[in-house]
Amino acid sequence: MELLRPLLILAVCGTFLTACRKDQAFTDESGITLDFSKDTVLFDTIFTQAPFSVNKRFTVHNPSSNAVRVDIALEGGSPSPYRINVDGASGVTFEDVEIYGGDSLFIFVEVTLDQNNSSNPFIIEDHILFNTNGKEQEVLLLAWGQDAHFIMPGPDSIQVQGLPRFSYIAGGFDENGNQICETVIWPDDLPYVIYGYGVVDSCCTLIIEPGVDIYMHGGAGLWVYRYGQVKANGDISQEITFQGDRLEPAFDELPGQWDRIWLNEGSADLSNEFSNVLIKNALVGIQCEPFPIPLTPEPENSLEKVRLSGVKIRNCSAAGILSRNYTIEAENLLVTDCGQYSVALTGNGRYQFNQFTIANYFDLDIRQTPAFYMNNVYVDYTNTQWVSDITNSTFQNGIIHGANENEFLMEFNDLAPPTDLSYFNMLFRTTEPTNSGYFPDQGTIYRNQSPGFVDVSGRDFHLTSSAFARNKANGSGPFFDLDGVQRSGERDLGCYEYTE
Repeated sequence: MELLRPLLILAVCGTFLTACRKDQAFTDESGITLDFSKDTVLFDTIFTQAPFSVNKRFTVHNPSSNAVRVDIALEGGSPSPYRINVDGASGVTFEDVEIYGGDSLFIFVEVTLDQNNSSNPFIIEDHILFNTNGKEQEVLLLAWGQDAHFIMPGPDSIQVQGLPRFSYIAGGFDENGNQICETVIWPDDLPYVIYGYGVVDSCCTLIIEPGVDIYMHGGAGLWVYRYGQVKANGDISQEITFQGDRLEPAFDELPGQWDRIWLNEGSADLSNEFSNVLIKNALVGIQCEPFPIPLTPEPENSLEKVRLSGVKIRNCSAAGILSRNYTIEAENLLVTDCGQYSVALTGNGRYQFNQFTIANYFDLDIRQTPAFYMNNVYVDYTNTQWVSDITNSTFQNGIIHGANENEFLMEFNDLAPPTDLSYFNMLFRTTEPTNSGYFPDQGTIYRNQSPGFVDVSGRDFHLTSSAFARNKANGSGPFFDLDGVQRSGERDLGCYEYTE
C-alpha cells in the first residue's frame, strides 16, 4: 500500500499538469515573436537527382506564457524542391498549429534537386513562413546543388549471394550474352556519385582523368574485377578524390562513410594505377587480393600490380591498405589515422615502398593494432591456411610511427620465411627487434625517435627544420616529393621533403 501511494500521487499530478496545459488560454495578442533554433537551414552540397536526400530539423519555440496558433507555409509551395514536416505531418501549408506557452515544435526539412545542366555548383533558396497573430517571420532554406554522374544499381541489377549489389561502370554483357570489353574514360566535367558497387569488369579499363571527384554513398565501393584495370592518374594541381557523399562539415573527416576500392588479380602486363589521389573516410581505402574462388589450389601472388604514386589515404575505420597475395609498388605514399591498421600486407606478397610516411594517430577509439603489419600467411575461402614466401621486397626511406608504443610488427610462419625482404633508411616506433637479416644496414635503421612532424594534432606530417627524419634518406627515391618539391642533396625520410 505504501508503494501505491506515491504512484497514485504522481498519476494525479500528471493528470493535473496535463489538464492545466490543455486549459492554457490562446492569445490573440499581436507582436508575439517566435524563437527559432536556426534562422537558416543549410544543405551543403546536394547532388541533383540523387534518390535520397539529407533530412535536417530545427525547433520553433513559443517564449510567451500563453498558447498561440501559428500559420506555417512553404513559400515555394508544391513545386519547391524542399519538403517539410511539422510535428509529424507532411504538407505545404499548416493552419492554426498550436504551440503552448513555453513549448516548442519540431520542423523537419529535406530537399531533392533536379538536374541543372551545369558543371558549377548552384544555389536553391526557399523560405518557411510563420504568421503568429499577424506577426510574420521566416526561416531561410538554402541548398548548394551540384549536377553529377550517377553510378547505381537499377531494379534489374545483378545480385550475387555474398557480394554487394553492383552495376557496371565498364563491361557487362550485351543482349546476346557476349562479354563487353571496353575502355571507359571519366573526364573532369561533373562529379561521379556511386551507389552500391561500381564494377570494372574483366578485359575492361576505367581511366579517371585529373581533377575528378568520386563520391561514394554509404556502403558503396569501386570494384575492379579479375583482369580489369583502373588508371586514376591525377596531377599535383588536379588531385583525384575518393570520399563519401555527405558533404556537411561534420562529415569532412569522419571514418567509415563508404566501403572500399577492391582490386582483384590480373596478368603481368596489367597494372592498376593511382597517382596524385586522395582516398579518405572509407572502411578500407584499398583492398587488393585475388578474387576468392572456392576449390582453387594454393593462391599465387597476383601478377598484376597496383602502383601508388603521390597517394594520400586517411581516416579509414579499418585499414588504409589491406593486401593479400598482391604486388604493390609505392612511392610518395602517406597513410594516416586508421582504426586498425594503416597498412596490412599478408600472404604471398611482393612490395617496393620508397619515400613513404605511415603515421597512425587515430583517436576516435582505442586501437590495439600496429600502424604497419606484415605476415606470410593467407587463409583461403575454405578457411584453409597457406604459408607463402615473400620475395623481391624492399622498404626504404620511410617513417612508420603513431600514438601506440608498437607501430611496426612482422609475424612470419617459419615454414616459408621471406627470402628477399629488406629495410633500409627507416624510422620505426616499435618494441619489436630490428636487428635481423631483414635490416642489413643497421646504420640506417632508427628506432623510437620523434620524426619531427610539424603538427600531429593538426595532422600536418611535413617536417620541421630540426626534425630527426631530416637528411637520413638515401638517394634512390623519386626526384620530387608528395607536394612536388624537388629532392636534392641530403634527402629526408618520409613522403615530404623539408622546405623553408
